[in-house]
Amino acid sequence: MRDVTEPIPAIERSLDVAVSPADAWAAITDPERIAEWFTEASPLSVVGHDYRLDFGDGSVVEGEVLAVDPGRSFAYAWRWAGSPPTETTRVTWSVEPRDAGAAATIRLVHDGWAAAGLEGSARDDHDGYWAGYLEDLEAVLAGQA
Repeated sequence: MRDVTEPIPAIERSLDVAVSPADAWAAITDPERIAEWFTEASPLSVVGHDYRLDFGDGSVVEGEVLAVDPGRSFAYAWRWAGSPPTETTRVTWSVEPRDAGAAATIRLVHDGWAAAGLEGSARDDHDGYWAGYLEDLEAVLAGQA
């Protein structure tokens, strides 16, 4: 187990997209849309309800909805199925309007690495995956614009 006092930076990524904030929100919350660029996801519900991502290869993320501000942001707990409950991090998505609502910025923050007792290498692995998924999201939204 690592020293939890050592800081591990959050993963912070953003994507400027040429779609409305409503379309950007749907892309990160509607299970059918999420499947186009990421994986099978539970419908976004209210705080405290389960949130699950199933990558179809036996890799499953289990968590719960931690915060929801409809149309603006949501957060959920991220823990790989079978991992100890202490190894839970937090993923937060937000959508900010740009260009008088004609475009949007999608932000992702994945944090809580040290508090979960995880190594910087776990953070770095996830950062690489998020980079690829956000490229896929950008491509899907570019096809919609």
